[in-house]
Amino acid sequence: MRLEKSIETSRFVLQTLDLSFVSENYLSWLNSDEVNQYLETRFSPQTQESLTAFVEQMLKSQNSALFAIVSKETDEHIGNIKLGPINASHNSAPLGLVIGERDWWGKGVAKEVISAVTEWGFVSLGLTKINAGSYASNQGSIRAFLSCGYIEEGRQLSQVELPSGRRDDVILLGKIRPDLSGSN
Repeated sequence: MRLEKSIETSRFVLQTLDLSFVSENYLSWLNSDEVNQYLETRFSPQTQESLTAFVEQMLKSQNSALFAIVSKETDEHIGNIKLGPINASHNSAPLGLVIGERDWWGKGVAKEVISAVTEWGFVSLGLTKINAGSYASNQGSIRAFLSCGYIEEGRQLSQVELPSGRRDDVILLGKIRPDLSGSN
């Protein structure tokens, strides 16, 4: 199953992230202490080669979709959102995102794109469940998922180490396809 797609929201076009998006700007997000503080990529320096290899791997994937978040107004690549890998046995997938352009932080981007990709996953892909994880201190991300109908399903205590050296919990979030949410 190919998951290439373009999804539109009121302010953004989410388009399959291909090699044309591999740029110094994108690379700078992954190596920025402020942007990557909640990303696992922070544990190894990212290079043009590692970024290109990641994008090529995602383009070949039959069970994940990686979208560039592009502003309709400015045509600027401001972040990414990924659905997958899809677990076909359980008809579920994780969702994750990064808003790399700090000027867009706090402007409802996450809520808008989470909502759109969640809907696409349920309607177009027929997924039953979509889940996410967030460091507990990443309150903006948690609020965005909760505002899109995700619920907190659990907490992994002291699961990760923050760049400051302090330990943090991971909040597990999930959403069941609305037409199934009343059934177990």
